[in-house]
Amino acid sequence: MSYALNHTNRKLTLEPKITVNAKIIVVGASSVGISFLETLVFCSHMKFNNLTLISTHGLPGKKLLDTEQRKFLASDHCFNDKDYALMSLCSWVNVVVGRMTGIDRAAKHVVLSTDEIVLYDHLILCTGQQYQVPCPTEADISQHLTNREVPNSSQRRYTGKVPCNHFTLNEEEDCFKALTWIRNNSITTEDGGRASVLFC
Repeated sequence: MSYALNHTNRKLTLEPKITVNAKIIVVGASSVGISFLETLVFCSHMKFNNLTLISTHGLPGKKLLDTEQRKFLASDHCFNDKDYALMSLCSWVNVVVGRMTGIDRAAKHVVLSTDEIVLYDHLILCTGQQYQVPCPTEADISQHLTNREVPNSSQRRYTGKVPCNHFTLNEEEDCFKALTWIRNNSITTEDGGRASVLFC
């Protein structure tokens, strides 16, 4: 396991810090959200006592990805597993595992999918880019339509049943599910091919 080496000296020990008790909530464990929390946690002259991260699967970097699993995710090269271990944000940040479903700006709270309410003084939304299940255009392929003739579906979202062999890979958890499915369902077909899997 990786370890963190923290250095302190007399100047840092005796330097007074401004205590900030404001409730700061960061929604999303994207690179921007993690970088924002890192900046606040390691601020030399301020101490933030009430930092909260709301994320579907908590802090990233909990599971060390193998080479196979890492290939599934697009890397932005901002943070790796060692960076997460060295920051140790779990020591400074309250982590709420869940999905935000609503914001009440007047009452200053967010609503989670479990109907739990989390109060805030400052709300930071850093959900990051997320891949979505592609929405069918419902175009008639027998008509041989061109792209210009197909209805624009960029604003539409697919709400139907997602096939079991379709995976949208946004997080580590998604990679584990996809790899597990591939290992359990990699069946050789009669013509010698493999079962097809669709990734987004």
